[in-house]
Amino acid sequence: MCMGEVIVGVAMIKIKLNIRRRLLLLFLLLAFLPLLAYRFAIDLQYLLLTHQASLHQHTVHNLALILENRPELWGQTTAAGEVLSHIDFKSASIWIVNNQGQTTYVMGQLNPNEKRQAGWASRLGKSLIELMAFAKPLPYPYAQSATPEVTLIERALNGLSTQQYRTDVNGEPFTLMSASPIYSQNQQIGALVYEQTLETIFNHTLQHFHQLVGLGSLILFLVLLGVISYSTSLSNRILRLGQDVKQTFAKPGQLLAIEKFEPNTDELAELRQHIAEMLEKIASYERYLKQLPRTLRHELHNPINRLSATLELVQMQQHNPRLEQAQQALNQLQHIIQALAEASSIEDSLANQSLQPLIVNTRLLDYFSGVQMSQPPGLVAIKNHLNVNTQIMAEGFMLEQCLDKLVDNALDFNNGECPIEVVLTETSTHLNIEINNCGVLLPDGLEKQIFDGMVSIRRVNQASQSHLGLGLHIARLIAHFHHAELIAFNRPDQRGVSVRLSIPLSTG
Repeated sequence: MCMGEVIVGVAMIKIKLNIRRRLLLLFLLLAFLPLLAYRFAIDLQYLLLTHQASLHQHTVHNLALILENRPELWGQTTAAGEVLSHIDFKSASIWIVNNQGQTTYVMGQLNPNEKRQAGWASRLGKSLIELMAFAKPLPYPYAQSATPEVTLIERALNGLSTQQYRTDVNGEPFTLMSASPIYSQNQQIGALVYEQTLETIFNHTLQHFHQLVGLGSLILFLVLLGVISYSTSLSNRILRLGQDVKQTFAKPGQLLAIEKFEPNTDELAELRQHIAEMLEKIASYERYLKQLPRTLRHELHNPINRLSATLELVQMQQHNPRLEQAQQALNQLQHIIQALAEASSIEDSLANQSLQPLIVNTRLLDYFSGVQMSQPPGLVAIKNHLNVNTQIMAEGFMLEQCLDKLVDNALDFNNGECPIEVVLTETSTHLNIEINNCGVLLPDGLEKQIFDGMVSIRRVNQASQSHLGLGLHIARLIAHFHHAELIAFNRPDQRGVSVRLSIPLSTG
C-alpha cells in the first residue's frame, strides 16, 4: 500500500463528536488557561521574592556606607537606633565582623518563632501554587551552600556583597543574611552582616499575593463550575429532546406525541414547543391520509358499481370496443382503491395481532411448495437448510401475507433467464428467507426507498395493472411487526435482485 492510499484512508475516517464530547474537548482546552495562569503566578512570585531579597541587599550596602561615613554611631546604641529606626530589631540583627572573621558588634535580636496568621484565601493560594509548582512556594533566588555563615563571611571579607539563608535543623531556611564589606579610608576593615527573618521580609507581600491567587482561583472555579453545570444541563435537555423525537417514530405506522412541558423558558423550550406542535400537525395529516383510502372506497363504491352495471347493460345492447376499454379502466380504478385500502387495513390489523411461538420448517415448506406448484415447472426452486424444530415468534397468516408480497414482486420482475430461488437458512440468532430473482437491477440509492409507499421502479405501461409501490411497503410493515429486518440488494453476479427477510429465533 502506497503512502497516498494511507493518507486517503486516514482522511476518510470520520470521528463522531457529539455535544458532550465537544464540551469535554473544550474544557480540556480551557484547562490550559489556569495552568498558564498558575505558571505566571509562580514566575511572578519568584520576581517578588527576588525583588525583596535585592532590597535586603541594598539595605546592608547602605548600612555599610553609613558606618564608613559615621563610625561613631556604632558605639552609641541610642543614636544608631534613631538612624536605623526603620528596621525592626525584634526580627532582625546587625553584626560587624573584623578582618579575622571575629564578630565585634551585635545589635538587635531574632525571633524565628514569630509567625503571622494567614487568612484562608492566602492559604488557599499558597497551597495551589505549591501544587502547581510541585515544590514549596518559596523559590530561593540565590544558591545555598552547606555552611551559609562561613561562606557569607568569607565572601564579604574578600570584598564581595553576598547573601545566604540560615537554615534550621531540618534544612529549612528561616532567616536571610546579607553581607557587605566595610571600608575605612579606602581600605577594607571588616564586613557588615544584616540578618532578618523570612517571615518579616516576605510574609507581608506574599500573603497579599497568595490572597489574590486564592480569590482568583475560587472565582475561576465557580465560573467553570457554572459553565460545566449549564453546559451539562443544556446537553441533557438536547439529548432528551432528541430521544423524545426519536420515540415518536418508535412504532412503525404510528406517530406518538412528545411532552410539551419544559421547566425552562429559553430558546430550547420554544424549540420543543414548536417540534411538539409540528408533530401534532403531522399526526393529524397522517390520520387523514390513513382514513382517506377507506373514505374513498366507501364513497366511490356505489357510484362505481352503478357505473359498472350501466356499462354491462350498454355492452349487452351493443358491442363497442370503447365500452371494453371503459370497463377495463373502471376495473383498474377499483384495483387502485383496493390497494390503497389494503395498506391501511394491514396497519390496523397488525395493531390487534400478537406474536406466538411458531415452528416454521413445515409451514414454510408447505407455503413455498404451493407457490412452486402454482407456477410453471422450473420457475421456482427451493433450497431448505432449516432445522426441523426451528421456532420463531410470529403470526402465521401475516407472515404468509408478507411472503406473498415478496413472491409477487419476484414474479413481476423475473425475466425468465434463471429460476426464482428461495433459500431458507438460519444462524444462531436469526431465520433468513432469501428470494433471488433474475431481472432489473436496483438503481443506486433505492435499496431502502423501494420499501416506502408509492415508490416503484416499474416502467410506465409495463403491465396492464397499476402498481402503486405498496406491496413491498406492506411487507416491511409486517416485517417490523415481527421485529424482523427486510433488505433488498443486487445479486453479486449482477443478474438480478435478492430480497432477504431476517426474523429473530425464539429463545423460549
